[in-house]
Amino acid sequence: MAVTLNASTTAGLVQTADTSGVLALQTNGTTAVSISSGQVVTLTNPIGGGTTVQVFTSGSGTYTTPANCKAILIELIGAGGGAGGGNAGYNTAGATGSAGGNTTFGSLTGGGGPGGTVSAVPPAGGTATGGDVNITGARGGSSVQQSSGAVGNSGGSGFLGGGVGPGGDGQPAPTPSANSGSGGSSTGTSSSGVPGGGGSAGGYVRKLINSPAATYSYAVGAGGAAGSATFNSSSAGAAGIIIVTEFYV
Repeated sequence: MAVTLNASTTAGLVQTADTSGVLALQTNGTTAVSISSGQVVTLTNPIGGGTTVQVFTSGSGTYTTPANCKAILIELIGAGGGAGGGNAGYNTAGATGSAGGNTTFGSLTGGGGPGGTVSAVPPAGGTATGGDVNITGARGGSSVQQSSGAVGNSGGSGFLGGGVGPGGDGQPAPTPSANSGSGGSSTGTSSSGVPGGGGSAGGYVRKLINSPAATYSYAVGAGGAAGSATFNSSSAGAAGIIIVTEFYV
């Protein structure tokens, strides 16, 4: 039994009463909401929910918001810069690595990380704009001239991880994890030389969008190329990524 409030299609609002302490809200004789004497609410037709995820790892295009999606959470990171190229010989700088490309989603931008260069203070990582959270990418390892032996440099690690350390003498430069937005790394040498500076990471953006628009343009930044080297090797930066989590009601 229950106290009922029924919106009838023939009699308007109809009430019944008892002493059960239970309240039932009805439409046309069917209970939609029941509230117990302990104030526990039960819905006859519970609200739906759940999430889906779309991930973009390359290229550009148009994102379409799914039907019945009420909010989207965007995480994106710009591409990492390539490591600079190393040069044999003292006081001879190597080539600067190329910058990573920007990753965008609507008005959100994770800037690509700069390429590695010969500098005691490597360039700051990619910028980040438009989000609830905006984090500049990590710097790559600094490169200084060595008169006897040269140690390679790490690439800046992206916010989602995936960065790598330097390679050993005569070994291929380690490659950052795919779509991590991390910078490329370089290897050293046992002789004199200038190792390539590590590439810097791309910027990270996180944004919750309630009542999203029907479509958004997007682009995923490509990793920057490594600078040319005359000794050992350097690696390219990793591409960026866009992760869209979709919420339904």
